[in-house]
Amino acid sequence: MNTEKILIAYFARKGHETDSNSAKLAVRAGELLKARGEEYNSFAIVPVEIYPENQAEFEAITKEENRLHRRPELVGKYSGMKNVERILLIAPNWWEALPNGVLTFFDDYDFTGKRIVPVISTRDDAKKVRQEVSNFLPNTWVLDGVDVVEGNTASADAELNAALDQLFQPSTSKY
Repeated sequence: MNTEKILIAYFARKGHETDSNSAKLAVRAGELLKARGEEYNSFAIVPVEIYPENQAEFEAITKEENRLHRRPELVGKYSGMKNVERILLIAPNWWEALPNGVLTFFDDYDFTGKRIVPVISTRDDAKKVRQEVSNFLPNTWVLDGVDVVEGNTASADAELNAALDQLFQPSTSKY
């Protein structure tokens, strides 16, 4: 199997590529894919900008970035996107929106005909955030996805498996 057909794309702040909740969920999703006998690649969506560690400063900067619809530059690009058919997108819920770095990722590629399952790391219901993926990618088959409640590792496997089930459900897409 071509490992580029499945991509786990996850958002991480610069300096937190391995310790963010999204990164940990990406690692676990990879383990679950391997247990299913599936090969995949992973890609960290990392803005060049270093966000402040201070929560108040971080909140102010990211809310302003969102308000201005700013698209931060990313550290790198994924070279195999043309071969990707299915994407498990893992991102945090930032103020009831996707981090703008994820929107830069959307702007950088043609997702027409691809299948995307959003997995949102959140403290609350993130249905609005998952719907945002569909709004930004109108010619892409975006499935319902799942929310993974931050800090609730007991339910993370169940939610990730539900997302993977969506990734492999029979195609009924018009794309």
